[in-house]
Amino acid sequence: MSKLVRDLMKIGVPTCEPETPLGEIAKTMAREEADAVIVMDAYGACGVVSQTDLVKAFTRNWQVLTAKDVMTERIITISPDTAALAAAHLMIDEKVHQLFIMHEHPGPSRPSAVITMRALVREMAGLPPEKVTPPESRKSK
Repeated sequence: MSKLVRDLMKIGVPTCEPETPLGEIAKTMAREEADAVIVMDAYGACGVVSQTDLVKAFTRNWQVLTAKDVMTERIITISPDTAALAAAHLMIDEKVHQLFIMHEHPGPSRPSAVITMRALVREMAGLPPEKVTPPESRKSK
């Protein structure tokens, strides 16, 4: 039986606000070993800042930039019931390193989990999925 996204996903996704400085986002990513941070405004998830976005900003005056300056507004999502193979194809097709699983409830859109290329590589290596991200460290200060 093939694995599903739910079998490989990491519960908990770090978030930040649109005005969060890139240095703080970089600290969050490093601390949580995350490939991306979801940007949240009053209406819910409004964008994503990835490692690629940070590296591109590194060539600019990144010290004065915030999440809203570099974020990608399109958040690519996937259902936890999707085959992991389909997740791999979607990552390749969309040229992204992670897909997000969003809470399925009325109200503001919030991320609940993520599946990354790293998770697929861990599966290939026969390693267990990454652990849950502690709730107290999911939001950047």
